[in-house]
Amino acid sequence: MPQLTQVKKAVAFIQKKTKNFKPEIALITGSGLAGAIPSLEKVINIPYASIPGFLRSTVPGHTGNLIFGVYKGRKVVIMQGRFHFYEGHSMKDLAISIRTLKMLGVQKLLVSAAVGSMDLKLRPGSLCVLKDHINFMCNNPLIGNNHEPEFGPMFFDLSEAYDKTLRKTALAAAKKCGINAGEGVYIAVTGPNFETPSEIQMFKKWGATVVGMSVVPEVLVARQCSISVLGLTWVSNMGCGIEKKPLSHAQTISETKKIEGKFKKLLEVLFVKL
Repeated sequence: MPQLTQVKKAVAFIQKKTKNFKPEIALITGSGLAGAIPSLEKVINIPYASIPGFLRSTVPGHTGNLIFGVYKGRKVVIMQGRFHFYEGHSMKDLAISIRTLKMLGVQKLLVSAAVGSMDLKLRPGSLCVLKDHINFMCNNPLIGNNHEPEFGPMFFDLSEAYDKTLRKTALAAAKKCGINAGEGVYIAVTGPNFETPSEIQMFKKWGATVVGMSVVPEVLVARQCSISVLGLTWVSNMGCGIEKKPLSHAQTISETKKIEGKFKKLLEVLFVKL
């Protein structure tokens, strides 16, 4: 089935469930951050499993719901859990959810994720606001998905993949919330294994600040269809080899749980100011 048909079926199903609710801001929650969602009014919860053509989230810490609601007058939709290339999904299919958000009316996308840090100034519990990325997944969700003009142009500029104004607003909000924050470059790897110490040293030389297994496919699709992007990544661990302890997904979940309260306060500010 052509992806445009899949997306239109998902949109029609969601619009029927939400009575044509038109969100302007979307948030994707990363590992362990499902509990950081601000309290919304007029909530409508749609499990991914019920949406035609939508993927299923299989990773612990990714609940798998599409939540619609209103926060202080702002209409938002939240992806409570994301999809990863390492789960076995086709890279092309990772575009479905973002294109669905676009057709629902989303103009701004907040992408959150847990990351490993290569910067000693950004230790666990810190926020790294993304200013750029390196796609080391050696794949792209736009390949073979470009023949539909509704999705945007095949060739488009990425000199500002992460919106400069949104980044400035986020850094100011983090300071207001008492969160240690800085800007950095995200490098995307396929996973699911963590990186080796040698890989971390190589990534540092390339100019990367944090590393993770998601974000970039979502950002590429969003920018193709002209959605402005804000990348909010929480440091759950230092990169392999920087500290002498093994890494695990359980540690990722544990560390991100510690910052749920801070992230919720940050989102409460951003939902109003963006």
